[in-house]
Amino acid sequence: MRSAVIRRSCAAGVAVLSLTLLAGCSDSGEDGKETGKGGSGSAGKKTPALSAAALEKVVLKDGDVKGHKVTAPTVTVERKDITTEDKACAPLAYATIGSVVDSPGATVQRETASVPNPADPKSLDVTRTLIRLSSYEGDGAEAALASLNTSVDACAKGFKVTADGTDQQVTKVAKTDAPGGADEAVALDIVSEAEDAKVPMKVVVVRKGTTVAYFTALNIGSLATGKDFDFPTEIADAQIAKLA
Repeated sequence: MRSAVIRRSCAAGVAVLSLTLLAGCSDSGEDGKETGKGGSGSAGKKTPALSAAALEKVVLKDGDVKGHKVTAPTVTVERKDITTEDKACAPLAYATIGSVVDSPGATVQRETASVPNPADPKSLDVTRTLIRLSSYEGDGAEAALASLNTSVDACAKGFKVTADGTDQQVTKVAKTDAPGGADEAVALDIVSEAEDAKVPMKVVVVRKGTTVAYFTALNIGSLATGKDFDFPTEIADAQIAKLA
């Protein structure tokens, strides 16, 4: 029965993160790197965006966070495959589903998975987190955070989103305590529903200078029960420290 629930939740998760964070739901692979062109800087500020190579030097690596395995993402999702009925909700949808806000100059991606308790290696209490580290030109990083905050305020009652051709309804958007150490930070509790399955998620977005780190976390056990889980703050803390 439990495995059937997880399979149904995995189907719902297709729309959430294109199976990026659901262990065993997909065997597709990506190299974890994505580079963009230009950036969203302003005419008044010309600070260049960091290159993908520079981001690779500061993104989390395996061994950086005790109790978590760091790898390239299983699957990535592109912003063009994410649409919302209300355009005001688009930045929030991008940050939630596994893409980025506005037009960064470069993005690198990682995926983390908490290590199960050795006493219970088959435990479903495993949290998987998708990390996108994006650099912006000029004041583009500040603008991206502003766009996200505006979107959160406009869509706090929920919204409909389509990702990879699958519809789902976001039913909860709530701000929560954000991690410290960054120039700006937003932390959200999100609940999405699709195919009669409830998918709790945690979304954290932080800015350090001209770089924005996006984190979207899912817990495998919560996919089966629909119950809440704790965001792995040690992941965000470690990434923020590497950006300092």
